[in-house]
Amino acid sequence: MAFRLPFGFDRASDPNNPNLPLQPAGTGGALGPVGTPQPAGDLIVAGDDNGTNVQENPDSPEIERAEQATFMHKFKTTWQNACSFLTVLGRGTFVQDSGFYASSSGGGTIWRVLSSKIQAIRGGYAELSVTAESISFDSPPDDYQMIPVELGIDIIKHPRYFYALYPSGSDFTDLVGVAPTQATRAQVKQSIIRAIQTYRDSPYFPQAGQVTLNGIVQNSIVNYFISSLIPTILPPSSSESQIDVSGDAGCLLAIAAAGEIIQKLWNNIDSPYMPGFQVTLKQYFFRPVFENPGGYIESPVGIVPDYFISPSQSGPDTIFDQMAAINPQCFSNDGTSTGTVNISWLRKADEVVYQRTWFEVTSTWIGSPIGHWDLQIYQNGHRPTSPSDYLPLV
Repeated sequence: MAFRLPFGFDRASDPNNPNLPLQPAGTGGALGPVGTPQPAGDLIVAGDDNGTNVQENPDSPEIERAEQATFMHKFKTTWQNACSFLTVLGRGTFVQDSGFYASSSGGGTIWRVLSSKIQAIRGGYAELSVTAESISFDSPPDDYQMIPVELGIDIIKHPRYFYALYPSGSDFTDLVGVAPTQATRAQVKQSIIRAIQTYRDSPYFPQAGQVTLNGIVQNSIVNYFISSLIPTILPPSSSESQIDVSGDAGCLLAIAAAGEIIQKLWNNIDSPYMPGFQVTLKQYFFRPVFENPGGYIESPVGIVPDYFISPSQSGPDTIFDQMAAINPQCFSNDGTSTGTVNISWLRKADEVVYQRTWFEVTSTWIGSPIGHWDLQIYQNGHRPTSPSDYLPLV
């Protein structure tokens, strides 16, 4: 059923804008007048459907712009007409205006019906009320939330130890030890990490014929650390060689970190408290948007609007900028209070919910100390295509 009623910014019998579109939105056909011209001196706004039996109320329409723009148009018509209009003005029906007073891309603005109502009045007449939301402008404002989350890290991943233990940069090329028994610093650090894991996971085996509080494996690991001799596999052999790292500061720092970790394990501290920061941005769109699958390292800074994360009215600073001074051990690039903030952000998959006339898109990031999100697993580049694209085993 095609019909012509004024919606949006249009009014019936408007001498400035006499030609109105057919409804619902998208119905073909030429523009045409609606209603009977208002008599001279008459204060009642007249209007009808193709000139018969419809009058628009004098105080119609009512248009509000808040979180979203809405209109309410009211008409007086016969009860039979009101019932007919009600059948085609259900929730979700698209209607349009002519665009004479407010245009969108040179055309009329589009609205989606929220509710239609008829009220019987005297003389076999009824009042028809139509309420609709704009889908051409005024989507709800962005929502934002930043809450702390507990990351539940293993103690090896704590920033106090991770920076000393994890191989990086020149560790993969620098040789340590005493020639000819040498290995890269990365190989030694990986052996130290495996030693910590072995210390924690190995069952208790006392030495034969002795009463001792410590197992054979655990005692061996502690003795290797104390002597700075780290058993390391040197390809192509599959056997371990003891690398003397007493002259390398990087390896000694890793051994010291491993020694403290073992002491914390004695105190049952294997998963220390470590806060992360979940940043959530909700935005609203009239059409579906492309889904972001997440799963890669990405900072919300530059994506989340400044008015959510910048303390200054205008400036490059963010709410995270003092974390290095407050907790340098975890959030400073050099571990000192004068260093710059260092946070690793993981982008999670977007969540999309359809609500009435718009799509709510929720984007989420979780920030953590550097090292919590693995650089290889959470990168957003191409998959490896050759063996050299993967980290070496030793």
